[in-house]
Amino acid sequence: MYLCENENAYRRRNSGNLEIEMSEIILRNRKPKRKIGKWIAIILGIIIVLVVAAFLYFRYAEKPVTNAETEALDRISGQVDLKTTDQFYLYNGPKEVYYVLTGKNSKNKNIIVWVPKKKSDKVYVKFASDGITEQQARDKVTKEKNPKKILHVNLGMEKETPIWEVAYLDKNDKLNYFDINFETGEWYREIENL
Repeated sequence: MYLCENENAYRRRNSGNLEIEMSEIILRNRKPKRKIGKWIAIILGIIIVLVVAAFLYFRYAEKPVTNAETEALDRISGQVDLKTTDQFYLYNGPKEVYYVLTGKNSKNKNIIVWVPKKKSDKVYVKFASDGITEQQARDKVTKEKNPKKILHVNLGMEKETPIWEVAYLDKNDKLNYFDINFETGEWYREIENL
C-alpha cells in the first residue's frame, strides 16, 4: 500500500511536469508552421510589391509616347481628315523627329499622317496604298539582309521623304538600321554594325 501511495504521489507531483513537457513539445511543433506561414506572407508581399512596381514603371515609361500621340492628334485636329487612328509611330531620326499616325479618313480610306515635332515644319498626308506596307518592308530586309532578329519597323520621314525604318540585329548581334523609301520600296539609307 505504501508503494501505491508513493506511486500516486509521484504521479501527482510529476503530472504537472508532464503537462508542461507536452505543451513545450506541441509548441515546438507549431513554431515551424507559423514560420512557414510567415514566410509565405513575406513572399506574397514581395511579389505584390514587384507586380505593382512593374506596372507603374511601364505606365511611366509609356507616358511620353502617349503624350506624343496626343500632341500629334491635337496638331492635326481640324486640318487633316483622320477619323480613326489605328497605329502610332514615334520616329527619332538623325535630324528630325516625326509622329506618324495611321488610320482611316471620312471616306474609309487608309491614310498615313506624318506630323513633325517642330511646329513650323509641314504635315504630310498620304494614302497607305501610295506606298509599301510594313510587311513588305520586313520582307525586303529579311530577303536581302537575313537578319537574326528584327527589332522594330517604324514609319518616319527624312528630308521630306517618307520611309520605313527597319532596325535589326545581324548574325553577330550588331545593331543595323535600314531605311526604305515608303513610296518606291527602294533602299533610302543604311546604318550598319552599331
